[in-house]
Amino acid sequence: MGCYCQKCGKTMDEKQFYTYKNGEKTEMCKACLTLHIDNFNPDTFLWLLEKMDVPYVAEEWNILRDRAFAKDPTKMNGMSVFGKYLSKMKLKQWKEYSWADTERLKTLNEEKRKINEEEQRQYEEQMKEKYENGEIGEAEYKTFVSAATQNANYVNSLSQSYSAPTPQPTFMQEEDMQDLAAELTEEDKLYLAMKWGRLYKPNEWVLLEKDYNEMMNSFDIQDADTTNSLILICKTNLKMNQAIDIGDLDGFQKLSRVSESLRKSAKFTAAQNKEQKNDFVDSVGELVALCEREGFIPRYVTDIPQDKVDLTLKDMNNYIYKLVTQDLGFGQQIEDSLRKIQIQKDMSAAEEKAIETDERVELDDDDYAEFLESVQEQKEKDLEHFEEE
Repeated sequence: MGCYCQKCGKTMDEKQFYTYKNGEKTEMCKACLTLHIDNFNPDTFLWLLEKMDVPYVAEEWNILRDRAFAKDPTKMNGMSVFGKYLSKMKLKQWKEYSWADTERLKTLNEEKRKINEEEQRQYEEQMKEKYENGEIGEAEYKTFVSAATQNANYVNSLSQSYSAPTPQPTFMQEEDMQDLAAELTEEDKLYLAMKWGRLYKPNEWVLLEKDYNEMMNSFDIQDADTTNSLILICKTNLKMNQAIDIGDLDGFQKLSRVSESLRKSAKFTAAQNKEQKNDFVDSVGELVALCEREGFIPRYVTDIPQDKVDLTLKDMNNYIYKLVTQDLGFGQQIEDSLRKIQIQKDMSAAEEKAIETDERVELDDDDYAEFLESVQEQKEKDLEHFEEE
């Protein structure tokens, strides 16, 4: 049975529609309903979760989002996470909750996180005490201590080893910074919004466009798929810079892995770099262009004395040439060889017959003379063939 989509006006299979908790299908198909979802911006999908009456658990949504993004960022759309999230909310762990439980679940998760952090802190203090007392080694201590604690210990050791006063950094005031988007016209803003999305600020549009143009000038990009991948790479680079600026190292590391995955999938390698590619001749057209530009390259160098190897190669070439063009009487040689083989077969057959009948064939002087004459005749023919060469 088909369902009608109020947005696109198509009648499709009911599998193309989400299902409310009461069993009814949504008014629009999956594609239309999730068309404007940004999986990284909760404001674009919270109203849908409320409509579907399921709670919003940020940790669960982020896990599904990061998994889909790492699998293939180029294929990520509004349906990539939303459908999987609805399915997860139907599991026994979450099926009893609704949208009204969102804040309560958020509070419970926050309390659980604090309890886990406190338990981890106490455990690390115990491990540190054992390490300082010599009960465990350094490798065992670092194995059970979190990376955040190790980084903090490292920073503290650096600050203790260097006691010189650190000059306070002087930051540029926001009012002193040049507005990157000051010269953008309304047409420019409309173009950049359509290209990069409406969720970015004008100065971020400028940074994205600058990164995009530099990449386009550095790499040979000629198809739409690679261009789309480049747009995702530029967005990821912007998020990476923002994450490192605010000290979000975990976010920066995740975005770094995403950026590396995008570059590999889009094949943004050194071989595609235009500047480096100019040093390679990797096509027949470039080879022809090189010959036309630099002049014809002689096949052989003939202005130096030839050694034995050169003469041997020359003899072999001449032999093969005559073999192909002059035949050299190979037909006659083959016929003579076949005749010899036939004579040997006849002689063998005669001997076998004589053995079977117990008859002995006596050879006289004429037989020997005929045999020697045939051998001498064959030698003369072979000599004539070689003299013709």
